[in-house]
Amino acid sequence: MLGYRRVTPAQRGGWTSTAVALVVLALAACQGDRAGDRGGGASEQARGTVADRAAIAKRTTDRCDAANVSMIIDSVGIGPVLRGARVSSIASRCTVRDTTVVLSEGGLERAHVVRVAGHPLVALSTSTPDTSIIRVIATDPAFKTSGGVGVGSSVQALRLAHGRLCAAQGEGAFVVMAADLPGVSFAIDWTPPPSREPSAMATPFPGGDPGTALDAARITRLWVHGVVGGCRVSVS
Repeated sequence: MLGYRRVTPAQRGGWTSTAVALVVLALAACQGDRAGDRGGGASEQARGTVADRAAIAKRTTDRCDAANVSMIIDSVGIGPVLRGARVSSIASRCTVRDTTVVLSEGGLERAHVVRVAGHPLVALSTSTPDTSIIRVIATDPAFKTSGGVGVGSSVQALRLAHGRLCAAQGEGAFVVMAADLPGVSFAIDWTPPPSREPSAMATPFPGGDPGTALDAARITRLWVHGVVGGCRVSVS
């Protein structure tokens, strides 16, 4: 089920920020996989065409201050910050500052602020000896999908660029996911109209499928988490 956590980065290494809102999903994209299945990290997802594999390989060696550093958002990660990569490997190529995030439940989770071409990303890690990245979060509009979609883009732009959408709701957060971007979630600034329909309680959205009513909503943040399957509401 969808879990919504509001987190506040703690101050460490001179980095401070306003609250960062994350949605930690046990469901994610509009795929037929079992709910909770996880896509692999960079090593497992470096498939596809030769060009795809070459592009991912380049991202694993990109310096974050390079003029041609990747700013792409996809199922593998965001730019040179890839799921499954060790933080130590990224720190050898990028400016990384350790921090923690405070979950709404009061617990702490280890995180790292990575600056890519001067723009911040937040990477959550395993807190284990290998310190591997499990989730990458962006609130900066500089990062885009291959279709040019990022923070500030409309839901309609996401639909047109990346295909069929599905949607979820959890504790006040509305999230959409695109068929072409499994394991990537987009929080949006949509507020549903009130509904007194009894059927509203049976779906994550009041009144059921919100359809194209979501199209004008804007993406407020996004994260690559690798969890696929289980999204219950397709968006017409």
